[in-house]
Amino acid sequence: MWWWKMRPARFANILVLLMAQGAAAQTQAPVVPAPVVPDWALPDSSTHKQVAPPLDFHRASVTINKPIGIFENQSDVGAALVPGDASYDPADHSYTITSAGYNIWYTRDEFRYLWKKMSGDVSLAASISWPDPSGFGDRKAALVIRQGLGDDAVEVLAAQHGAGMVHLARREAQNTRIKDMEYRVGSRGGLPGGATPDSLVGLHASRIGIEKKGDNFQLWVSWQGEPMHPEGAPVTLHIDGPFYVGIGFASHLPATVSSAKLSNVVLENRSGRIR
Repeated sequence: MWWWKMRPARFANILVLLMAQGAAAQTQAPVVPAPVVPDWALPDSSTHKQVAPPLDFHRASVTINKPIGIFENQSDVGAALVPGDASYDPADHSYTITSAGYNIWYTRDEFRYLWKKMSGDVSLAASISWPDPSGFGDRKAALVIRQGLGDDAVEVLAAQHGAGMVHLARREAQNTRIKDMEYRVGSRGGLPGGATPDSLVGLHASRIGIEKKGDNFQLWVSWQGEPMHPEGAPVTLHIDGPFYVGIGFASHLPATVSSAKLSNVVLENRSGRIR
């Protein structure tokens, strides 16, 4: 054959090259396809309206087995198409949560959740900020009390949105749509910004909290650094102990991660301790 007629040195060089190419082909990382985002999960835009997922659509939550700060563990509730992450800074008791996830809403949720199991009454509060101030307006950081880790679990949550809205929301039964009360606070002439003194400038809360006292859940807010105070009426829902209590974040973009920082987190196993 032709290769027997080659000089030994040249033949050896070609053999080494072929072996190197074969090894490189074997170690080359496989091509990972881009996540497939269902049409219903795409966020609102000028050409699209996000709608509720099909009632039979669910994805099992993924628990990471990674304690962090005061929390026993963390989970990607609803298994967002891109895994989440979290870090803890003990200096200010702050947690930076990174997550994708189409929403914490409708009949099922997708978000990174840092949690611990508790029973009885609960006080939970945090100050929320955004590492990327220009992120999606409907992203939300939340203080969440859930019956379980399933994507459609019964739950009550207090959340702050990227655009400033604060709400107290609840899912009263599995696989049913969330209900809420929403608070959008703004000022004309009393806050910096706005094109004219008559422009409405939205206010971002300084701090939010949620208190569980028996079957009553109350939203607490400090809008401008004043002492925390109840906002609106409480909601009533029964959740059996032990239940899950913690903090979470969803980017509201199904396959795109963003981050929220929750600082000076306070969690106590009794009511009346919001601060």
